[in-house]
Amino acid sequence: MAATLVYINDKKYDPKTASVSVFDYTLHCGIGLFESILAVDDRLILIDQHLDRMEAGLTRLGLDNLRYNRGKIIKTLTRAIKAHRSPVKKTKLFLTQGHSPMWPGSKPKPKTIIIVTDHKLEFRPQKLLISPITISTDNPLRGAKTLNYLTEWMSQTKAVAAGYDQGIIVNQRGHIAETGSANIFIVKNGKLYTPPLESGGLPGITRGEIMRLAQANKIVCREKKLTPTDLISADEVFTSSSFKIVWPVTQIKLDRVYRFKPGKISRALYNRMTTNFLTGQCEDRISIA
Repeated sequence: MAATLVYINDKKYDPKTASVSVFDYTLHCGIGLFESILAVDDRLILIDQHLDRMEAGLTRLGLDNLRYNRGKIIKTLTRAIKAHRSPVKKTKLFLTQGHSPMWPGSKPKPKTIIIVTDHKLEFRPQKLLISPITISTDNPLRGAKTLNYLTEWMSQTKAVAAGYDQGIIVNQRGHIAETGSANIFIVKNGKLYTPPLESGGLPGITRGEIMRLAQANKIVCREKKLTPTDLISADEVFTSSSFKIVWPVTQIKLDRVYRFKPGKISRALYNRMTTNFLTGQCEDRISIA
């Protein structure tokens, strides 16, 4: 296992002593954004899509002081993953707010933080339950990958405490938004469905890649408002994220436990994307055995 690497504002730090100011406004109010980027060897997977989403979040939330030089941040990210010996790694990019007007005289500057750790790709079955934590689609933070992550953390914590892997987050209208750390898809009669972003989920990078691959392979893939009932009547259920790629769902707890088998479409999508990511290929054709 290779050591964790940390860079703050382009400078490498010892992970044991790396820190930000106690006056950083992110500590006080959770202001900031982050991205979770898969890296293979010296390649940042789908990096343009990740930075496009981060920059859209900066614009949407009015965080202009967190703007960064795109070319420079890609250069630092690349240097960080090249320095990490693992062939596959998790790369986290954080933007913190910096100066807090609550404390006169404090002058910490905004920070870009990069953390690189080991990672292993696997097609791992998971168990989900409906989270007791609900969200409102009127919340302006929904859809932005902010450091205000308490809703997702509470959902995840409660799921794990109950013996499950993730909680399915439902909005105020009873429609599924996402899980605590991933987007969600169902397969019904050979067609793919995923909640629309208006239901409160994040515009996932892997979600977008799945929809693109489905279109390239003439697989119907539609956004549709989904309820928990839609999940338990599906032929396949799976989640997607940058680090997991695609994980099949084998159990969902609703009024009782419903069981599924990992399906052909989720396996085919996982195989194609991981092969592309590991080899640097751009092949779109998937094989559904």
